[in-house]
Amino acid sequence: MSDNKLTALDVLFGELKETNNDEKGKVMKASTKSLVPFNKHPFKLYTGRKFDEMVRSVKEFGILQPIIVRAYISDSVQFKDYNIETNKFEILAGHNRWNAAITAGLEEVPIVIMKGLSDEEAKLVVIETNLLQRSFTDLSYSERALVIDEHYKSLKSQGRRTDIINQVKELLESNREDEEETCGHDVHKSNSRDQVGEEYNLDGRTIARYIRINMLCDEMKKFIDNKMISFTAGVQLSHLTEENQLYLIDILNNSKIKITPDIASALREAEEAGKLDEAAIKKILVESNVKQEKSGFKAVKVKPNIVKKYFNNNQSTEEVESIIDKALELYFSQNK
Repeated sequence: MSDNKLTALDVLFGELKETNNDEKGKVMKASTKSLVPFNKHPFKLYTGRKFDEMVRSVKEFGILQPIIVRAYISDSVQFKDYNIETNKFEILAGHNRWNAAITAGLEEVPIVIMKGLSDEEAKLVVIETNLLQRSFTDLSYSERALVIDEHYKSLKSQGRRTDIINQVKELLESNREDEEETCGHDVHKSNSRDQVGEEYNLDGRTIARYIRINMLCDEMKKFIDNKMISFTAGVQLSHLTEENQLYLIDILNNSKIKITPDIASALREAEEAGKLDEAAIKKILVESNVKQEKSGFKAVKVKPNIVKKYFNNNQSTEEVESIIDKALELYFSQNK
């Protein structure tokens, strides 16, 4: 790991206590008050039982794995004018540990400082550390979409990406603790959707669909994560402008209308034809809702094992339907 990429900023921060001089990335002690969360942190933090268990672990054992941070410089502050009294560390990895430490009453936490990262590289560290510590399948749809999209885009700067990932992996593995789930990912593939797909055991088409999901506005992503809108419908809706997505969200929040893939497709077609606005959205939703009400019962599919149980391959579709009709007629006549 190169020293110019990862080092302690000894002279910039007040009351930092070095705890291990032998580490390439020096482990320091910093006040919990001197840390701030990553701007627009994209991953859901632990809550409920999982968070309570982490707090208990922190109370008993402390923070065993250092929190990875970078110097937090606001837009109005030049690095040369950095003020140790007012400026802080931005967390790249360890948001849950930091929250648990505060809840557990700790005043200090161990940190390792990464230096010389651009905002995009810092975001990459945030994403990679989450992948290294969690299973991909544990992520929500929107989190998976973000990971895949960022992975796909970052392949354009492959060398720098691999360098950062290797640094992060070394940091995490050198101070491993049991308070968070782990799942290793070696992510350095060639530049194509299929290659990204190999990393996550997904085909190229699915990768493309996840990238589309990441184009949705944040509020629409919540509908996908909460399964109020299907993944398939979400892909279609990603073709809508953000303004039209927000119009749609406002309507959905004030009605019981459900967005089916067919409705989403109709909205996309209107968008691509340049005919979609708030009024057009309402019209499509109303017309689709009327059709749903008129259609009545949904078609019911009979499972193959049931068909095989009562019918053979020599019977025609008409014969099977006739037998089912008679059987149902007999059933309902006896159960009035």
